[in-house]
Amino acid sequence: MRWFKIIKNEEHEANLKQLAKDYLYSAQSYPHDENGEPKREYLEYLSLMYDEEIAKLMLEFPIMPKTISIKKVAKKLNMDKQDLEDKLKEHVRRGFIVKIGNHYARPSPLQIHDLPFILQANLDREDIVEFARLSRQYFEDGYYKTWETSRKGIPRTRVLTVSEKVESQRQIIPVEEVYAIIDSHEDFVVIPCPCRQRKEIEGIRACKDKYPIHNCILFGAFAKQLIELGDPAVKAATKEEIKKITQEAAELGLVHMTDNNAANTHILCACCECCCGNLAGLLRFKDNPRAIARANFISNIDVDKCIACGTCEKRCKFGAITIEEYAIVNPEKCVGCGLCAVTCPEEAITMRRLERELIPGMN
Repeated sequence: MRWFKIIKNEEHEANLKQLAKDYLYSAQSYPHDENGEPKREYLEYLSLMYDEEIAKLMLEFPIMPKTISIKKVAKKLNMDKQDLEDKLKEHVRRGFIVKIGNHYARPSPLQIHDLPFILQANLDREDIVEFARLSRQYFEDGYYKTWETSRKGIPRTRVLTVSEKVESQRQIIPVEEVYAIIDSHEDFVVIPCPCRQRKEIEGIRACKDKYPIHNCILFGAFAKQLIELGDPAVKAATKEEIKKITQEAAELGLVHMTDNNAANTHILCACCECCCGNLAGLLRFKDNPRAIARANFISNIDVDKCIACGTCEKRCKFGAITIEEYAIVNPEKCVGCGLCAVTCPEEAITMRRLERELIPGMN
């Protein structure tokens, strides 16, 4: 039994519907039916963020990355600027409204879906369980396809290869390597994995005793934005600390992924097989073969070193390795993550460069 009424009245519902529909052409869009109407669970989810008054105010703000000055909005609404800032203060703290200096914006669809499970300001609240339940329902009811793949059929995320196990005979550092992504940025924060956090909140996380939660990474402007909030769940980190975290995550068996656009990357995920929304189309729902873009690397077995111990076969989440006299890699299934190589006891596996995926945003 729900302990509160979420959507208050018809006007509240109409404003929430408009907020959702405004995301139509944004990346990840919004969960909707065949007629383009927002799913009921999504409207209820939005209503946890925006009550009647705030939902109406939100219609005055553009969607990230566009912003608008608070002074301009206050003038349009004939409100005192400080009064408007005060009304929005709690929503800014919880990440439901983006604030960059004196400019504000609505969160992107990705932020809408993930921020309730990243910031401690939300995790400490009683309604976080309802956030988790509703987001799981609309996500698993088909939204995962929009979340994972664009209208053009291009995956929104791509796998990164662990840098330690890439063949050394190369003249450039490919952008599919984890360390190449890290080295191209200066500002980093470590955040809880929102996918594992959702499952944890509902008490249904299958990897509870296997993988930690606090090892996803944001960088660049997105990192600065979260640092400014001062939320205790967001931890600033150095480049060296980030590299150590990614190495430990790979050794545990987590797949590194980032945005599938070289000019627009802002996140470095450490994804598990049971909770990750990006891997869901391949591993949990198994009906979205373009859910993620493979790295342009493939596992290369040194048959003279391989002792057919089976470690790599057990660690591969994609069923790409079989064991006979030595390990055999199926190139159609290998995504190039390098999890098989990073803990091979005989160091019989390296990651060999193999052009397989075009990366949007590359010159």
